[in-house]
Amino acid sequence: MVRAGVAAALPALAGIALGHSAVAATATLGAFAVVYGEGRAYRVRWRVVSIAAAALVFLAGVGAAVGAPVHAAAAAGNSALGNSALWATVLILTMTVVVAVCAFVVDGLRLGAPGAFLPLLTVEIASSLPALGVSTTEVLAWTASGAASALLVSMSGFLVRRRNPERAAVAAAAAAVGAALSDSSSPTSRRDAVRALHAAWQCLHDAALVGRDHALTRALHAAHLRCASMVDGRDADHASDTDDLRPQVPLPRPSIRYRLGRAAHPRGRSWTIVARLLVACPAAGLLALSLDVRRPDWAVITAAMILHQGPDRVLGTYRGLHRFFGTVLGLGLLAVLATLDLTAAALVLVVALLMAGTEAFLVRNYGVAMVFITPLALVVGSLGTHMDLGVVTRDRLLETLLGVAMALVVLWTVLPRSYRRILRDADEQVAHTIGRIADTRDPVAVAELCHDLEFDLHASTTAAITSAHTDPAWTRTLWPEHHHLHELGYRTLARHLGPSM
Repeated sequence: MVRAGVAAALPALAGIALGHSAVAATATLGAFAVVYGEGRAYRVRWRVVSIAAAALVFLAGVGAAVGAPVHAAAAAGNSALGNSALWATVLILTMTVVVAVCAFVVDGLRLGAPGAFLPLLTVEIASSLPALGVSTTEVLAWTASGAASALLVSMSGFLVRRRNPERAAVAAAAAAVGAALSDSSSPTSRRDAVRALHAAWQCLHDAALVGRDHALTRALHAAHLRCASMVDGRDADHASDTDDLRPQVPLPRPSIRYRLGRAAHPRGRSWTIVARLLVACPAAGLLALSLDVRRPDWAVITAAMILHQGPDRVLGTYRGLHRFFGTVLGLGLLAVLATLDLTAAALVLVVALLMAGTEAFLVRNYGVAMVFITPLALVVGSLGTHMDLGVVTRDRLLETLLGVAMALVVLWTVLPRSYRRILRDADEQVAHTIGRIADTRDPVAVAELCHDLEFDLHASTTAAITSAHTDPAWTRTLWPEHHHLHELGYRTLARHLGPSM
């Protein structure tokens, strides 16, 4: 949380000191990259943040390049630039393509939150800056400065405590397991413990500590075995994250090529997400445009943020409610900020605090995160210039309502039985990988296939949970076969991986 705020504040305050107070807050767009490094070992963090930073700089340029003719057309009316509605449609379609591509990659790689949210938010904010006289070159330069700050701040602890991310991950997992053991009847506490253990193991894999006699590995393994003993035999009649916790140490993620290859399967969940985005985003934006609301891009981003995290209709509906009520509270916070006569430096500090709040709650509670994201997007998108608060509030609420409504309609009507196809496909892939392992004699190839199998088992569990949320009666009919396949899969892993350590 502190890193996110510092990464945004440093380049912006430097810009103010150099006399660029009007555009310095644009650096926040690049500073978003710091969020993608949280929880990762320093050994890989620099690479993850660098890739995210490069993507955000590119997308900021795309947003500004598309936004410039949009705002020029809006100002000129029916001039040589063409009808402003046409250029606004170009922005809507650009945002749709960006979120569809980002959502496919994020879901395919199973990167989790914040997912495609910050890339699309970057495009959306950058597209509004040309209306304030900020050129595409300036947007790129200031976003790049924020990206550089994100990398430096994200790696700042390496020279002092280079194992701090791993220690924090192991401590969080041990605490979650302890909480689950003290309240063993709570499915929520067991789920949180399993998720924390998997996250900690991936952190240790990234740090190249797994397989070594290290204090952190021993401590995590002990917590893992306590949790595995606690969940053994539970949740035998329905899908749960605990299905994926066995005494064996989880393997590292399979290759990017394998994960994207699996996502490319037309029957998988990633294409379901993309299909819904390609329907909802243009529909929300064009509907807002037809109602002559000034910022149809807000409707697009609202619909996208509800749909991009997965095909689960129940969780998507909750996200929609969080989005709307979080926006309402966020506009209230903006109204408070608007009453203050903030200097440029104070405004940067406010942006830094909003950035820190966004990072703190984006994974934990989307509704609370929206309380910070709403004023953050509006303040950075206006660069602190005067806003007609009444008009902004009206338009933001209307566009949010349109985006939420369109997302929920699409969520419940487009590919309504996709959860069945996704679960069947996931289980078929597990069976296929088990068969390949049985037919393979090369130990190296078997080890690689075991990585694939564990990933496939996780995907199958996720598909089963989504199916159970959406259609519990149908899922129960498939459960015996699904559960048997999972037991076979984990027995296969145990046989080929040997002891748990």
